[in-house]
Amino acid sequence: MSGNSEEDHQLNYRQRREDSLRQLLSGIVDKPSKEIVEELKKDLGVSRATAYRMMKTFRTCGAITAPWTRPVGRPKGARCLDPRREQLIQEAIKAHYSHALRPRFRALVQDIHQRCVEELLAPPNWRTIRNMLIRLTHTASSARRKR
Repeated sequence: MSGNSEEDHQLNYRQRREDSLRQLLSGIVDKPSKEIVEELKKDLGVSRATAYRMMKTFRTCGAITAPWTRPVGRPKGARCLDPRREQLIQEAIKAHYSHALRPRFRALVQDIHQRCVEELLAPPNWRTIRNMLIRLTHTASSARRKR
């Protein structure tokens, strides 16, 4: 029973937000004034950035999304390395992991950082290197299984 009450509360809150935005934005063609943003902040209890984001969303699709439903961080699988740094990392991984005795991961990270410094590139974070190593070893092992 309490779950239904919570759902009703959320629905009422969303409806109130939409109604407030419709009232405030009706008749505004250009940029909203500071007074409108302040009124929206006060009425809904959100930050200024959230108020502007809500207005933008409302204007583009006519709906309001709750700030807590938005995903945080980068999408899975998103890459932000430039091709040259990615190539440097791949070359270093192949060089380090082609031997029977594999060096420590820290040695790989240091080697990649040194290569990037020599190329005047910003060195990647160790997590980036780890993720690429996992991706490359996973790809290589799945290719071996297919044979």
